[in-house]
Amino acid sequence: MACFVIEDLRRRRIPVDGLLQEVGLRRTDVDNPENRLPQAAVFRLIESAANLAGDPSYGLRLGAAQDARARGVLGFLALNSPTLIDAMINMERFYRVAREGGEFEIEREDGDVTLRFRPGDPALRGFRQNAEFLAATVVRVCRDLTRHAIYPIGAGFIHEKPNAKVEYEGILGCPIKFAQAWDSVIYTEETMRLPVEGADIRLRQVLELMCQRVLGPAPEMQDLVRKVRELILEKLPTGLANIHVVAEDLNMSSKTLERRLAERGESFSGLLDGARYEAAKHYLEATDMRISQIAYMAGYTEPSALVRAFKRWTGATPMQFRDRPRPN
Repeated sequence: MACFVIEDLRRRRIPVDGLLQEVGLRRTDVDNPENRLPQAAVFRLIESAANLAGDPSYGLRLGAAQDARARGVLGFLALNSPTLIDAMINMERFYRVAREGGEFEIEREDGDVTLRFRPGDPALRGFRQNAEFLAATVVRVCRDLTRHAIYPIGAGFIHEKPNAKVEYEGILGCPIKFAQAWDSVIYTEETMRLPVEGADIRLRQVLELMCQRVLGPAPEMQDLVRKVRELILEKLPTGLANIHVVAEDLNMSSKTLERRLAERGESFSGLLDGARYEAAKHYLEATDMRISQIAYMAGYTEPSALVRAFKRWTGATPMQFRDRPRPN
């Protein structure tokens, strides 16, 4: 994005050196395509560029002006995915190749597909020009991939509604919501099933391998499961061991967390149930705590709920389990 901004300002004959210095960048930072630039500096860059250009729709116009082939390896990976939804899934998998510290998620609900994105750092959320640049980028890329003039059915932004007139209708062509938790663009499932014209599956495989090498070795599949278990055990005595709280701690939505657990052959309800059993079993074996206290530590509000669950787990009540003969 920084390169797009500088090229655009030069076309407008607006001096860039002072602007780069103002946001903490140098000309060499932008001229070298191998550089990784700090997000905060790039966000300030596009905001200041919009002010210099005197264009409230600057981010939207800039995002809509660049075709998919200008987006680097992720653009070419999308261009060689079988369908639009496959392209977006690849964007989700490899988003950090283009934007370290950024989040990109896909959520399907009631026949719609929401493409959500935001900076991982809450302090960097709400920069209007950056968010609108990305939304316009998604819309332009979807049109380039399908070679159809498709429109989203909705979009949302973290920032408040601007006072200035912004060309949302002309560029995004859909209703807009403001003051949202994520920046987003929404399409119908039918649109997302459109084929990507001219996709080459062999080239896609090569590009996927390149992206994986950039990201480095994939984390162990059980890392997320282990972290969820740890958070559940930590929150059991507080009564906050639910998927919404745990997902928020992991900086993702509850639906995304459930989907990622399913990819690993787990579910939140299953992990919660297992954590409660392990906690109850531990306190029964290792302490003299009363059943009411153990129920509390296992996240139950009533001892009777623990008794029912323990009979389901073991076929015995907690007291029968505690009193059973122990091996020497």
